Amino acid sequence: MPYVFALVEITAFTLAAAVITLTSAIFFSYFLAFAWRMWLWGSIGFVAGSFVLVASLFPFIAGVGIAGAPRTDARTLALTGLILYGPLLITTLGIALGCLYGWRRARWLGS
Repeated sequence: MPYVFALVEITAFTLAAAVITLTSAIFFSYFLAFAWRMWLWGSIGFVAGSFVLVASLFPFIAGVGIAGAPRTDARTLALTGLILYGPLLITTLGIALGCLYGWRRARWLGS
């Protein structure tokens, strides 16, 4: 289910970024430098965060099988939580850090 939330999150981010960038281009040309950089770096942050998550979980997911009794030790519970809720957390963090970097970059280049 968190994978669906991550998909909804990136869809909402893309639509909001497109509307803000288009509005900035038409009405507020000063903010266009901020809008497109935040959109670009937020998207890069999403892709990079998702790649890091998949790369870090790949060894654990590759060995998953159906046979055997379920284990309930702390490591298994932590990995299960990371597999289930990691995409939502990592995509949110990637987008937020990417937008922050884009904002700082536009502010630095604009001064």
